[in-house]
Amino acid sequence: MSLTKTLLALALTGAALSAHAGVDYTATSGNTPTGTASAATVITFDDGLLPSGFASYDKISAIMPVGGHPGTSAPPPGDATRYFSVGVSGQPGTSSVDFSGFGASYFGFYMGSPDNYNVVTLYSGNTQILQINGTDMAHAASLLADGNQSHGFYMNFATNAGTTISRVTFSSTGNAFETDNHAYIAAVPEPETYAMLLTGLGLVGFASRRRRPASEECFY
Repeated sequence: MSLTKTLLALALTGAALSAHAGVDYTATSGNTPTGTASAATVITFDDGLLPSGFASYDKISAIMPVGGHPGTSAPPPGDATRYFSVGVSGQPGTSSVDFSGFGASYFGFYMGSPDNYNVVTLYSGNTQILQINGTDMAHAASLLADGNQSHGFYMNFATNAGTTISRVTFSSTGNAFETDNHAYIAAVPEPETYAMLLTGLGLVGFASRRRRPASEECFY
């Protein structure tokens, strides 16, 4: 492999590694994001419509009516409006939100009555960067995943080391995984990302200029 191709491969490998480094999660009290995440855009689902634009949800049937479905899903504690839920009846078993552009650097949601069969999965591109269940989330809030409908807390997912969130999938094999007040912060590309991209493009251009027709190459 030529020096030019080696440098290009290293540049692209560096970009790939920096794009899928990881995400940290915490649980906080209340039903909205706090601290540095308080500036996040919040989706309440109160109008009964799916958001469009930067955040795109796939199933309108995941939006529950005020009061929920008796016996299948209950709103998170203190929630008197529409909310978002997945489960085995009265709602889809899985539903996702996709982020356009460079993705999101932060995502959060208000969660009620945690159960171990509640699962949230985060992706960066096609790469899964985190999957946790209701037990993990309840533990973060110093609670048990026992479906207690009086328990509610806010889950926060913050990316690190250049990672961005492009998709979040909610799933549940039981009734139900109820959330509301989804929030996100759009990711802003780091200067290093632009520099790496420009380096890669420059190397591609340099390699193409240096490439000679096969008839002119010499073989030894």
